[in-house]
Amino acid sequence: MPGKTKLPPERRILLSAGVLCLLALAVMVWVLAGGAGTDGSAFTPPPFEEDAVQGVPDVPEELGYSELDAQAYKVSVCGAPVVQDGKAVLYLTDPDSSGVWLKVRILDGTGQVLGESGLLKPGEYVEAVTLSAIPGEDTAVQLKIMAYEPDTYHSAGAAALNTVLHVEQEAGAQAAGTAGFRRIAGKGL
Repeated sequence: MPGKTKLPPERRILLSAGVLCLLALAVMVWVLAGGAGTDGSAFTPPPFEEDAVQGVPDVPEELGYSELDAQAYKVSVCGAPVVQDGKAVLYLTDPDSSGVWLKVRILDGTGQVLGESGLLKPGEYVEAVTLSAIPGEDTAVQLKIMAYEPDTYHSAGAAALNTVLHVEQEAGAQAAGTAGFRRIAGKGL
C-alpha cells in the first residue's frame, strides 16, 4: 500500500509500552486526586468537649498536675489520675498560648479505649473524662493527647503519657455490692 509506513516490531513494542505508562500515570493521578469514589467525607471531625470550662483549674496537689512540653504545643494534665463517679479525673488543660485544639484518649494495656474527651480550645480545661469501662483495681493506662490545627483539623502532633489510673473501691460500697470510688493520693509525673 502506497503512503503507509510500517513500524518495525521493536518500535511498536516501545510505543505500546509508552502509552501504557502514560495510562498508568493518569490513573494514579486520578486516584490520588480523589477520583476513585472518595469524596473526602470519610473524616468526621471530633466534637468539642461539652463539659469544657474556661480558665485554669485549681487542682489538688496529690493528682500530680503539671505542664508537658510536646514541642509543638504545651498541655497540662494529671500524672496520677483517679477514678471518681465513673470518670477519670485528669484536669486536661489546653493553655491559652497553645494555638491548637486538644483532646485525650485513655487506653488500657491492650489498647482498648476506656474513655475519650471532646476537643478543647485554647484556654479551656475539662476536669474529668467519662469511662466506658471502669477497671476493678489500679490499672496501667496511656493518656494519648492529640492536637489539631484549628479549623482544618490537621494533626498538630500527639503525645503519650504512661501512668496508672488509681481505682479504689470503698469498703461500704463493696459490702453493698455497688461500685463506689474515692480519690486516693498518687505520685506526680
